[in-house]
Amino acid sequence: MQPTSGLVLVVEDEDPVRRYTVGLLVELGFTVVQAADGAQAIEIVRERGGELRAMLLDHSMPGMSGEDVLAALERDGVKIPVVLTSGHDEAALRRRFDGYPVAGFLQKPFRIETLDETVRQAIDQS
Repeated sequence: MQPTSGLVLVVEDEDPVRRYTVGLLVELGFTVVQAADGAQAIEIVRERGGELRAMLLDHSMPGMSGEDVLAALERDGVKIPVVLTSGHDEAALRRRFDGYPVAGFLQKPFRIETLDETVRQAIDQS
């Protein structure tokens, strides 16, 4: 396991999926903070943005979508590596989020190895 420092923000509206993802990241050695929706994610980023190394962002959430979160971060000038998570096809997501600074994609359900590799690559890109 590679050494890890800093914080990863998990933004996921489905509680079981969020808990599963957080558990995997902790098992991999990451420190994790979590948000149940886009508005909470924006609040966390504004409070702790300097500490965040990466964000796992569900693309489809009620209220503020992943796209809305990315647009708000862009308006605020925040630069955090974002990994989009979705049950949808990656190619369709790449087209939809073209132009946004997305560091990676994770298709749900994902395995711990894929999660580890994708998050570390996103952090390395920053």
